[in-house]
Amino acid sequence: MGFQRAPAAALSLALLAAAPVSAAASAAAAASAAGQDHPGAQPYRQVCGFCHGTAGGGDVAPALVPFGFDADYLLAVVREGYGQMPPISRRELDDDAVRQVAGYLELLTSPPAAAGNAAPEAGEAETEAGEAETETGEAETETGEAETEAAAAETGTAAEAGTAAAAAGAGQEGAAAGTGRYDGPRTPEGRPDLNGIWQTLNAASWDVRPHNAQDGVPAGLGVVEGGEIPYRPWAAAQQERNYANRLSDDPVRKCYLPGVPRITYMPFPFRILQTPDHVVVTYEFAHAVRIIYTDGSGHPLPNDFWMGDSRGHWDGDTLVVDTTHFNGLTWFDAAGNFHGDQLRVVERYTPITPYHVDYEVTIEDPEVFTRPWTMRMPLYRRMEDRLQLLDYDCVDFILQALTAPEGGAR
Repeated sequence: MGFQRAPAAALSLALLAAAPVSAAASAAAAASAAGQDHPGAQPYRQVCGFCHGTAGGGDVAPALVPFGFDADYLLAVVREGYGQMPPISRRELDDDAVRQVAGYLELLTSPPAAAGNAAPEAGEAETEAGEAETETGEAETETGEAETEAAAAETGTAAEAGTAAAAAGAGQEGAAAGTGRYDGPRTPEGRPDLNGIWQTLNAASWDVRPHNAQDGVPAGLGVVEGGEIPYRPWAAAQQERNYANRLSDDPVRKCYLPGVPRITYMPFPFRILQTPDHVVVTYEFAHAVRIIYTDGSGHPLPNDFWMGDSRGHWDGDTLVVDTTHFNGLTWFDAAGNFHGDQLRVVERYTPITPYHVDYEVTIEDPEVFTRPWTMRMPLYRRMEDRLQLLDYDCVDFILQALTAPEGGAR
């Protein structure tokens, strides 16, 4: 299941070996037909086929047929990954199913009926390949000297190339991961598959800016690019008042919906459900729900909502969500950072791996801020067995606090 590329010389020999394909194609077709009833065929199609292709022929991941490993080795790679693939949990594919997949791949590699029928054709193919190798021998000899000279030139420039690569790596240190193309699972429509439960791991819910720890508040490095929010003078004074009264005035403490983007980085998981024309995000906090329409429809007539109105589109592999029509009553965090009713939020969900999303959100509100500003953080896919969104119904907690003999803790 390795992902390494073959050297150029090996590729040239592989092309010679692959020239007479009629025997291989016949064997592959027979193998595929023979394996359809194998108990490993279904788990292979369900979990492995998207990456490794139909009948193990390869797609976004390498071909698994011919299969040259035993079931125990396959099981170890499936569970641990070892840098070759994302680990697969037993919840997705149990041990018996992995062994069945190994048997299925072995059957595709050497089906009994196909092996006998293909043998004469394979012999002819080997004869033709031998003649082709003889004819190319002289050509390889003639190119030997050219390759030697090219190798010397490459040796001369290797140090320079290595130095340049090191300098580029140092210049990019600290930049966000995922500048390369996403190569994880995709939906039938070809979009990155974001379905699943996600959560942030930071202290932005308490304060999106850098802050020290306090009683009950963990320290945080901040998620605001540049570290500061560009408030207008009156708004900076209002934020200070909000902070002073945060224990009573924070809308979340009153069980109002947190708004966008705050609900994304609260310390609660959320689930993404992806369809061709909309994305539904359900949140553990207060059973909140967002519907992000990706069908090309525009925002409705002016209105105001706690969570705004969200419209999305795909920019390559990035889901871009434009949200407007806020009521101006939510905060960005528990430290009193706030906005008005002219808020516009543009979120960019860029998958880096199947387990990480680069979440970037740009804030605009000309009445409150002097310019647009941006927050950025990773989202992590939750992978626990039997994982589900649980209940955090803050209305019940408020009612309990009101009816408790000595009041409740808020």
